[in-house]
Amino acid sequence: MPSRERRWVLYNGEAEASRVPPQWHAWLHHTVDAPPQPGQWPHYPWQKEHQPNLSGTPLAYRPPGSVLRGGHRAPASGDYEPWTPN
Repeated sequence: MPSRERRWVLYNGEAEASRVPPQWHAWLHHTVDAPPQPGQWPHYPWQKEHQPNLSGTPLAYRPPGSVLRGGHRAPASGDYEPWTPN
């Protein structure tokens, strides 16, 4: 079975796979043949800019009630009844 050419990423800074934008991911995994060029892919108004995984950083999402955000959450609305064994 012939092997495909290897494609590499040279990171500018920390080597983190989630920093690779979708267009480059497609090229790296042989989904498209040519590497992406600036302006080649259409940008739609509903699209957000690519953002790497922010877990473990100060910019990570911390929902209300998270221990890392203070551990306080809004009280339950009263429709919750805890189970107690008989």
